Amino acid sequence: MDTITRRLPAVLTAVALAVLLAWPSITGFYSYNDGYYNGIVASACISAVLTISLNLAMGYGGMLSMMHTGLQLLGGYGAGHLVVKAGAPWYAGIAAGVALGAVLSAAVLLISLRATYLYFGMITLAANLIVVEGGKEWEDLTGGLNGIVGIAPGGLSKTAFYYVVLAFLVLTYIVQRNLVRSGVGRAAMAVRESPDAAAAMGIRPATTKALVFSIAGGLAGLAGALYALQLGFINPDVGLLDNGLVFFVGLFVGGIGTLAGPILGVALIALLVELIKDHARYTTLILGVALLAAMMVIPRGVVGTWGASRFGRRPDREDTDPAGGLPDSVLPPPPPGDVPALEGRGLVKHFGGVKAVDGVDISVGSGTVHGIIGPNGSGKSTTVSCLTRFHQVDDGEVLVFGETAARHPWAVPSQGVIRVFQIPHLFEQQSVLDNVLTGRRRRESYGWLAAVLRLPAYRRQDRAGRAEGRALLEFAGLAGRADRLAGSLSHGQKRLLEVVRAAASGPRVLILDEPATGLTRTEIAALARLCRGFRDAGLAVVLIEHNVEFVMDVCDQITVIDSGTVIASGAPDHVRGHPAVLEAYLGRPDLVEEATP
Repeated sequence: MDTITRRLPAVLTAVALAVLLAWPSITGFYSYNDGYYNGIVASACISAVLTISLNLAMGYGGMLSMMHTGLQLLGGYGAGHLVVKAGAPWYAGIAAGVALGAVLSAAVLLISLRATYLYFGMITLAANLIVVEGGKEWEDLTGGLNGIVGIAPGGLSKTAFYYVVLAFLVLTYIVQRNLVRSGVGRAAMAVRESPDAAAAMGIRPATTKALVFSIAGGLAGLAGALYALQLGFINPDVGLLDNGLVFFVGLFVGGIGTLAGPILGVALIALLVELIKDHARYTTLILGVALLAAMMVIPRGVVGTWGASRFGRRPDREDTDPAGGLPDSVLPPPPPGDVPALEGRGLVKHFGGVKAVDGVDISVGSGTVHGIIGPNGSGKSTTVSCLTRFHQVDDGEVLVFGETAARHPWAVPSQGVIRVFQIPHLFEQQSVLDNVLTGRRRRESYGWLAAVLRLPAYRRQDRAGRAEGRALLEFAGLAGRADRLAGSLSHGQKRLLEVVRAAASGPRVLILDEPATGLTRTEIAALARLCRGFRDAGLAVVLIEHNVEFVMDVCDQITVIDSGTVIASGAPDHVRGHPAVLEAYLGRPDLVEEATP
């Protein structure tokens, strides 16, 4: 029974595709008004293309877009102008629509990089209004209020163009699927869920957002070009926000952030609109009620709800004990010589009048585990933020293997320095294995086009990455949970997964900020095993931790920070009984006990 339910979506998809392919023959046989019904399905397919574009931007990219109807209008203008006024073939008009949509999307994204989710939505709303008003006023180019008429796919019959639209819908879905299931898509979802964590793994948030939003804009322009060619005209009314209600409702009913959700949602809304066509004046009201009901009853949409149910989930495998060793391909060999892997010299960082870090010196060697301890508020995490450029220092310098560290946090990982944050920053809507593969993104050399086309370079790296990711999970004892959502793990498993994800990026320096917090004894033992394994592989591991017993057991060198300054540094035996360390921990009897022989 479980096998049947898991295969049900694939079976339904095959049936739906067969019906769409046979639709003109079915309507031609059963109806005298086949052109009308063919047009309804073609319009729904075009709407699905636009909804997939919206899903890429919002569902996978995390960018609220209120300009998709404007992008559709712009794509229609591009196709109309080339076909009617320039006499170009219809496929040139489609290419123009795609290009215009991508260019406008990239421009809007680039001028709003620092905007938050809501403010970005307001900027896109303004862009939409500009496109609509520009269409009304620029009569020589757009035809003004009347628009451009006489747009036709020359040489194609209505039935032939129906199949062209269907082919573009299939192509759009493949672009979405291949992109989302590649390292490019995983990077986009990482930026959506946690820009800081993505930057800490070498993913550049601005570049990732620009790429995804540009691709989404190109697909929206494609929808506009197809719309103009199907109806034979384009005017500014196409860009009005009222027309976007169908796409938003379809996306949320089908399931935002799912692959098939946009298509299923638009199909349901198109069917609903056809059923209520005799009461067209109530269409907006009914769609609004449908959206409200969907968000209350099935907030994940139809596809998302199915995927989260026991019928749609993959069966869990049994948990495994930690086994094997680190894959040889993961960690690069450290550079030759005795140059410290990571070094901070005279680091100073003040926040107003607060001296968070005041002249800290720290040196971490390759093939060692270096602990940083100190009371709460002593400046440990701020020191790490300075070392990884999440804070720019007021004075001092940071060196990575003797070279000055990059200035931006997303560039530091390219030098081999990877950080795990104090507060968990997992990508909880991705699977456990996908989290590990996201960490590996900076080691992948293929681009978005290779991912979409599934070129050999992509396939080769994807196979190697998945094998390596599963080996890392097995090393951490998480192999049985590889296909589960990361958000479903226990706290301790999440922390271990963060460490594994960081290791997958191939670091030479791995910084772990309080990784043992909240872990059970078994999980702490697994964490200690990971740290020793990394050290034995030549990695420099930095541990910021309150669990002094754990630090004393695992670390080769320890630096103690209090009030933003280093009060002791050396081997565990030296630090254990240092008078300044014991004094710093007075008032913390538990730590005094642990630190005293």
